[in-house]
Amino acid sequence: MRNKNAECRNIFSGILIAAMLLLGLSGCLRPVLLITGECEGYFASSGMSLAQAVARAKPRAEAFDVLLMGSDGMAARISGDELDGCTLVYSRENLWEIKSELHPRSVRVKLLDRIAIVGAQDARDGQLLLDDVLYLLKEEGASQKNGRGVTVYTTRLRVPVADGPVERIDELPELMITQAYTDAMEALGRDERVMIVELDGLGWEMLARADAPYLKSLGPRRALAAWPPISPTGLASMLTGATADGHGVHDRGIRGMAREDIFAKAQAMGKACAYIEGSHALLKTSVTPVLSLSDDEVYENARKALAGEPDLLFVHFHGIDETAHDHGPYAQETLQKINELDRYVQALCESFEGLVIITADHGQHETESGEGAHGAYRAEDMVVPYMINEK
Repeated sequence: MRNKNAECRNIFSGILIAAMLLLGLSGCLRPVLLITGECEGYFASSGMSLAQAVARAKPRAEAFDVLLMGSDGMAARISGDELDGCTLVYSRENLWEIKSELHPRSVRVKLLDRIAIVGAQDARDGQLLLDDVLYLLKEEGASQKNGRGVTVYTTRLRVPVADGPVERIDELPELMITQAYTDAMEALGRDERVMIVELDGLGWEMLARADAPYLKSLGPRRALAAWPPISPTGLASMLTGATADGHGVHDRGIRGMAREDIFAKAQAMGKACAYIEGSHALLKTSVTPVLSLSDDEVYENARKALAGEPDLLFVHFHGIDETAHDHGPYAQETLQKINELDRYVQALCESFEGLVIITADHGQHETESGEGAHGAYRAEDMVVPYMINEK
């Protein structure tokens, strides 16, 4: 599909420019709506039936589904045989949207970003490659009315893949590392104390190969890292509960977050916060971090912070990532470092009363030289462990 979509963009880029110029000259500010995917493509600029718009896009197959994708991350999927009754309309309030009285209400997607013609199996496993963007979709439910079915999805992640390879991830995790923010805020709302421990660079497979008896005793679950799988993006996602689309940290050169972090949220609730970091701060946060030159110092500073009984404590260990970069993610040195931090985490947890969340920003894969690297869309980089300990 990727090559076909690239051809589609080349063919229709001129059409889009012409359409925008035409609309601008006519004094109309209505944006065009792209219909893409397994079709020749079409740019809708006026209201019409959905069947008519899809027909103008010229689907490549007789049997297909239509995915209605909203800019807010909501999407609805219907069969290409059940388009009757659906109308594509535009308003200043909802922009492009779908109207239908024959389908379940969930078909009425507002803020339509694009309409995708997809094959019968595309996206059903949660992964859809469309216009050089990989969409990770989570199915939220299905409903029927008048014999017409609608399946609803939310877009968990959008991964631009035009400039890099994509490795299919089988069995996509249900969790994302943004869950750390959600779980922490819910616990703070119950007046529980919270400690979040970030084990930088600890991939799911790396933990599986290490001994790490304490971490494994917590029943680790697989979680999906934010895209791209680099430290600033992952940390920002834990601190804000958003992916890079929301917090704006999509590369290593960005330090400011576009959303309020968890420390500011906790302080607004009257909670005391502490933040223990490595040798330098990756992001600008509302709480000044205590910097530490090594994992040993991170541990000691965390113990000192615990003595002050903060309501929210964030502890960031960097040693696994640093060791894996030098020796490789599965080298003996890296596995020993994981075991070392396993003992540190156990000691911190035994000194803490409340909810402890332990996860990672990303994993690492082995390069041809034997060193470790990350930043690619592949399971080793994108799938990390997520653990909870509450007492």
